[in-house]
Amino acid sequence: MVVGFSFIIVWGYALIALNLSFLNPISEAIENFSITDKYYQMMPERDNRSIVIVDLTSLYNRGDIALALEEIEACHPAVVGMDCVFEGEKDDKLADDAIKRVAGSYNNIVFSYKLLDEEADGSGYSRSVRSFFTDEIPVCEGVANMQRDNMYNGIKRNLKLGWLHNGTKQLSMVGEIVNLYAGDKVVTVEDDDVNINFAPTRFTTIDPAEIPLCRDMIEGRIVLFGTLTDETDMHYTPLGKMAGVELLAYATQTLLEGGQIMEPPLWLQVLIAILLLALTNKIQTTYLGWTSRSKSPMVFHIMGSTYVLGMVTFLWIALIMWLAFICFNIFHVTMELGWSIAAMAFLSAARSFYAACEDYNKIWQERKQKKI
Repeated sequence: MVVGFSFIIVWGYALIALNLSFLNPISEAIENFSITDKYYQMMPERDNRSIVIVDLTSLYNRGDIALALEEIEACHPAVVGMDCVFEGEKDDKLADDAIKRVAGSYNNIVFSYKLLDEEADGSGYSRSVRSFFTDEIPVCEGVANMQRDNMYNGIKRNLKLGWLHNGTKQLSMVGEIVNLYAGDKVVTVEDDDVNINFAPTRFTTIDPAEIPLCRDMIEGRIVLFGTLTDETDMHYTPLGKMAGVELLAYATQTLLEGGQIMEPPLWLQVLIAILLLALTNKIQTTYLGWTSRSKSPMVFHIMGSTYVLGMVTFLWIALIMWLAFICFNIFHVTMELGWSIAAMAFLSAARSFYAACEDYNKIWQERKQKKI
């Protein structure tokens, strides 16, 4: 009963926060919060030696981009992911021809394209925006869309691998890059969304002017070519605001290393939450039973106080979170403990409410006996 009351109290407060307009900031925080965000902040940053990012920001002319691509190819990368769509031909025909020539000369470049106008009939997106030369030159392409939760305010945690376009699923850009790098179809359009592992990582970043000097950083690796500072291509992630090309790097790294974040089924998470709360309640009642039976005034009055009981509960919660962090760090398994921890914080209130219910029941039974 106490465990049930704890969840009811938390649910009641959450219901208020989610439905009252003046509590909207609290509502957004609840909806976007994940315990894994705190885990990422606790993890040390590491270096990635297989993925390189070339910053496209300073290149405005297609001829300059074509030259940069040729310089990258001269360093013999394994795969180049082009996070840029060359929409329509421009007035500069020489620049257009240069891009077209590069696209037709190399078979290890994955070009991106966008899907637009999602239909409500279940057929997916109705339009696609591709680079102008794809109708003439056979190139490897992948969908570069990134689904967003809550429009532009949501935290990006996963990436769709199969996008529906006019009733047919198309593979994402990340999937094409990983398949080309692995030399096999390890990613398919039928795969579920990849839960990105945002373990803090330093990806080697190269300025286009320094490409010829960075051969050892590019050779045999995946090169993602995109902008790092374009505000229109920024996404909110557990690590803060991040450029789309960097988000692609994290998703690619997750697929290559098999480090996808796994979540137990909902029924199992609910069962674990109930068991943890029941165990917490047992620890609290055992502790209070010990202090109430003690003949020592200090143990009875000080150790048995609500403040000390709160400290004991806090240390217990800290132990649970630490064990969950170790499980996340080693096995990449995460469980949403936020609601469980919130319920643990209201256990004392739930126990008091249960005692009040018992007292009322006793009074009601006594009155009933008097009437008889």
